[in-house]
Amino acid sequence: MELVAPARSYFPSFARSLQEWDGAHQDGAGVRDAAAIADRAGFERWVDQLLAEETVPASPDHVTCTYRWIVEGDEYLGSIALRHEPNGFLRSYGGHVGYGVRPSARGRGLASAALARVVHLAGQRGMPEVMLTCDVTNPASRRVIEHAGGRYERSVVDPDGHTLLHHWIRTGAHARPDVTDVAIVGGPEPLAVGLHEYDPGWAVRYEEHRSRIDDALGGQHVTIEHIGSTSVPGLAAKPIVDVVVSVPDITEEAAWLDPLLAAGYELRVREPGHRLVRTPERDAHVHVYEHGARAVDEYLLLRDHLRADEADRRRYEDTKRALMERTWDDMNAYSDAKTAVIEEIKGRARASSRSRTSPS
Repeated sequence: MELVAPARSYFPSFARSLQEWDGAHQDGAGVRDAAAIADRAGFERWVDQLLAEETVPASPDHVTCTYRWIVEGDEYLGSIALRHEPNGFLRSYGGHVGYGVRPSARGRGLASAALARVVHLAGQRGMPEVMLTCDVTNPASRRVIEHAGGRYERSVVDPDGHTLLHHWIRTGAHARPDVTDVAIVGGPEPLAVGLHEYDPGWAVRYEEHRSRIDDALGGQHVTIEHIGSTSVPGLAAKPIVDVVVSVPDITEEAAWLDPLLAAGYELRVREPGHRLVRTPERDAHVHVYEHGARAVDEYLLLRDHLRADEADRRRYEDTKRALMERTWDDMNAYSDAKTAVIEEIKGRARASSRSRTSPS
């Protein structure tokens, strides 16, 4: 199997593939009028159009796009498209990548192989991630996406009433190398605030920060979650709301750090894979990671388990109360002292998750 740019020489096999599709839509092929490309002259004009779309959109409603054909020798087997800058419709329903394999060539792993190469191509173009969608009724397509590293994010319903699953795939591209050292702006600070009984107002404050962050980073692909002890009803906590934000590229600080600073947050920590900004009042910490960062999954694992498990919630609170009886000249040292019990709790959370998902 090869992945090649569209070429006029594939007309005979492409014409045969059109008969196999029998009028069905070929995602990622760029076919907008099958009748117009049924003869050689129309096909050749269309090939020229696809190649031109690398730099010039086909119309104001389209975007620039790299098309590649899946071929074996002279035989056209399918298409895959990388859309460079999705418009509103594609962000909601189509994604960066679309692909289709002709019926007679399915079941051979061609889509998986083509997708892996296009994800690499996206990385070469400097795209840190790509979004793909598939219909909920198409498990084969979902397997292809997940095989390429796709992480499910959400479901949407398109204008025709179809439920589509959104997945994102990291390409490994970054705007620049990440930092290699830990920089704490202002240096270590003593722990100056104690535990408070759970306050429902913490959830309200989180929503205020979520809206503030969403407004600052509007139009970007970000996810925002409430984490830490203030996100667990019934758990005593320091009255500092912790928020985690996932962004496409941690190194492209102009895209997300500058807007957060403009929104009133202050940079506190810059370290590999992670940044921390906070309010001047120090009553909210915003942790920033890339999509797919293991740290984010760990935060959510702990949060969700503590919300559901009363025994571990009490165990964690007891640990924090015992530690609070000591004096801490560095807040980070206090956080480190909780590591052992946190890891124990997360271990039980993973075991509980496995028992729920394992076949009976």
